[in-house]
Amino acid sequence: MATSNYLPPFRAVLPSTFVLFVGVAFAQAPADTEAPKPAPLTTLQYSSPIGAYQAYADQPVQSWRGANDRVGQIGGWRAYAKEIKMSDPASDKNSPASDPHSGHHGGDKP
Repeated sequence: MATSNYLPPFRAVLPSTFVLFVGVAFAQAPADTEAPKPAPLTTLQYSSPIGAYQAYADQPVQSWRGANDRVGQIGGWRAYAKEIKMSDPASDKNSPASDPHSGHHGGDKP
């Protein structure tokens, strides 16, 4: 059985190709429509972050004994530790902070 590999000549395909391109051109938006006008530009204001920069100023020098005595009057390091403990909201037994090893080795203890 013989099959035909007939292709139409170039002159026969040309008009249909032309009609296709003309159809695509007419499908575009009409040229007479006005583009929306852009909004007026706003005035930009720039404030430099360096404008409010305050240079380093030395603190007044005090005696180390006076500084140590003041820390002693406050309560020393224990007073600071007590402040931290009193302000800690996670003080219950089920919190991860109560057991530092709870997150090790993939989860909870059996």
